[in-house]
Amino acid sequence: MATIDPQTRCGVESSLTDSRQSPPQPGGGVLICPGCGTANPADTVFCINQACHKALGEFRYVLEELKAHRSRFEKLADRVTRFTGHPHFLTIHLLWFAVWILANSGMLAFFHAFDEYPYGLLGIILAIEAILIGSFVLISQNRQSAYADMRAELDYEVTIQTYRRIEAMEKRLDALASALAQPTRKREDEP
Repeated sequence: MATIDPQTRCGVESSLTDSRQSPPQPGGGVLICPGCGTANPADTVFCINQACHKALGEFRYVLEELKAHRSRFEKLADRVTRFTGHPHFLTIHLLWFAVWILANSGMLAFFHAFDEYPYGLLGIILAIEAILIGSFVLISQNRQSAYADMRAELDYEVTIQTYRRIEAMEKRLDALASALAQPTRKREDEP
């Protein structure tokens, strides 16, 4: 099997064919992270290296795929959305409004009033800011929606694979049970 491309697949193949992968050891095992090369216990899901924190498994990790294929504008939208959702954003705005109002009401002597009450310029600036922030939030929400859709698709794939494997195991168990039951019936029928 081919080795794993860290840009598109974020786990190790189930057959453990990655050249950096150590073979499983009895009672344990080691998974080597394809991103940073850190040795991880066999039961870990994400790399223990906090700087890397890559997914380790046979299925692709949707969030890493989305991050790898996003445009510069989407990265900017994510940063803006992350910042606007932070308490510092509110604090900065409250300070900005206080300074604006104090400066334009004549309470700060070293400022010349440039936006008299009812602060029309402030209103225009806030309207433009609201449009931009709203657009960035919508772009980020669209990316989150794509992330949720891809996760749902992957969950469906895993569910179907699991269902098929369980069905195959049930058939094998039924065949095994019937094969074991036949010699027992013959012995009971013999005099």
